[in-house]
Amino acid sequence: MACIRLKENCEFNGENTYKHIHAHLPNYARPRFIRVKSAIELTATFKYRKVQLMEEGFNPAVIKDCLYILDEKENTYVPMTQAIYNSVKKHHFRL
Repeated sequence: MACIRLKENCEFNGENTYKHIHAHLPNYARPRFIRVKSAIELTATFKYRKVQLMEEGFNPAVIKDCLYILDEKENTYVPMTQAIYNSVKKHHFRL
């Protein structure tokens, strides 16, 4: 999973993101999930706060931010839904 913050007045584009990641990263390094946050939290020593992100995982019922999943059949990132989450948990959706 990758957690990103977009520039002001920018919107997430799943197709363009897929093209960029596909061109610059090997398959094993491509994030299967992308989480878009309005602000990235830092610790008192200016390190990224990752523990809470790990605890929340990729459950759309828990996460309030925009969350996208890699759809390799369509070559894009699509919004994560509860139905997709359930398919992943039941091993019907391949990661």
